[in-house]
Amino acid sequence: MGDLKPFHSRLEDLPSKANSLTETGLALDALFAQEESRLNREDEASRLKAVYRAVIEQLQQLRETELSASRDQSRAKLILSMTELAVTAIVSKGKLSAITDCLLRGATGKQQSLGLVMVCIGPEGLPNGVRGISLSQLARESNRSETEIISGVEDDGCLLMSEDLFSSLISRLISDVREGKLHLPVSRDRLAQITELCKQKISPTIIRLA
Repeated sequence: MGDLKPFHSRLEDLPSKANSLTETGLALDALFAQEESRLNREDEASRLKAVYRAVIEQLQQLRETELSASRDQSRAKLILSMTELAVTAIVSKGKLSAITDCLLRGATGKQQSLGLVMVCIGPEGLPNGVRGISLSQLARESNRSETEIISGVEDDGCLLMSEDLFSSLISRLISDVREGKLHLPVSRDRLAQITELCKQKISPTIIRLA
């Protein structure tokens, strides 16, 4: 029987070792779960950064388009002004001059919308429902005012904001995602709430070209 004592000692140690291994396994599972969660949060933060870069690039392209439209409008005004001066110099101040003045006034009297470029977040929210938008271009193409365009876009359930406010919003979202307070996708209504908080910290500006 004396030879069996080492085996009895080992058997008595097995439950303790099993418990220790179980605790170690559970601890490792918890660590793996934490690391997986952290990596997922970083992936979502990276996705927000990528969306931000894409939208900023789009806004820059839209501003370049607005600059081009501004230059075209300035050239058109110059040509019309020169035409008016030439006609006035050639003809007397009679009926022809009055008719010419009326035509030129009709061509130049309405100031075209220029330079109103903003970020638009649709009902899909973030990250899939955001894009840059030129409200001025839409106004020119539809022969409506920018105010009408803004009302129509907002009536469609979209959020409009400046680049500065969008930057503040993305920064806040990235922080919340990394802390585990928020997960993608973020609904339009939730974004509206967070945007209101961001507005308290920043004065949004609209960049106009004319």
